[in-house]
Amino acid sequence: MEVVVVNHGSRRRDFNSLMERLASRLEKDLGVPVRVGYNEYAEPNWRDLMRNGEGPVVVALAFLGSGNHVYRDILGELGVEVGRWQRSSFGRLVYATPPLGDSPLVYQALKARIKAALRAETPSYVLDPEEIEAESLNAVASALGLDLSDWRDRLRARAAYAAGNLDVAKALHIFDDLADAFREWLGGPIAADVHMVAAGLRYDRSLVHVALDCTDGSPGVTKSYAGMLCVFRRVGVAGVVVGNAPTALLAVVEHCRDGGELPFAVAAPVGFTNAAQIKEEFLKCGVPSVVVRGTYGGSGVAAALFNELVKIAYGR
Repeated sequence: MEVVVVNHGSRRRDFNSLMERLASRLEKDLGVPVRVGYNEYAEPNWRDLMRNGEGPVVVALAFLGSGNHVYRDILGELGVEVGRWQRSSFGRLVYATPPLGDSPLVYQALKARIKAALRAETPSYVLDPEEIEAESLNAVASALGLDLSDWRDRLRARAAYAAGNLDVAKALHIFDDLADAFREWLGGPIAADVHMVAAGLRYDRSLVHVALDCTDGSPGVTKSYAGMLCVFRRVGVAGVVVGNAPTALLAVVEHCRDGGELPFAVAAPVGFTNAAQIKEEFLKCGVPSVVVRGTYGGSGVAAALFNELVKIAYGR
């Protein structure tokens, strides 16, 4: 028993080499001898393989469809039909396989390659950082009907851009006196709840105090809560940027209720426990601030809002 993979043949060596590699893999997988026979343009010709071989042979037709080469040149000369064992005109018992075109596997392979081609269309990427920022903010403004000449809408657009979520812009509560209060405090100390927030602030690092670095290990409370109170004790008056820990903002609320001075705040702690409730309590303090209400927020949003306030303060 042997297999002869019969195909058209080509003057191009690359095509014939491909067929020979396929035959080699088939031989390994099937455990029977597999050879390639060409109809024309290359050797060996399938007719010679039929004449010179012995025993039953599977003629595997490596053609897509039932054209003249299949039915006239090959099946016609063999004197057999596809799909059953028959004695051929060469005297050997032959089973000719159907052409490949109606196989669902061929369809799947063709579809997969077309899909790859469609995905391979060269996209147009924006690489200039200033252009990326401008396009992103304009896209947010267009989607939400914002006016970027209004500093409040700039904050809304910035928050949505930082979060990748248009709903974040709708969650912002902005006090009218925030921009002026922030401008007056520039150059003063800042209390940030976590290092991730502090790392994103475009501000003099020596003026940024991280709550987690100031904790005294108070039992029964979070490090961010104890650390924020610790910063107030050490620094006195400080602007606040909270983007991660709701309990850090709770410490700010208690500081305000105790009469502590607070020049401004960016309040954007994220979470499903405490976050929304504490933000509402903070709003009652009346501190010049921007607050991301509800569960939205995050360190990136808090830092982005602070940095936008810096730009606004410098008229950029």
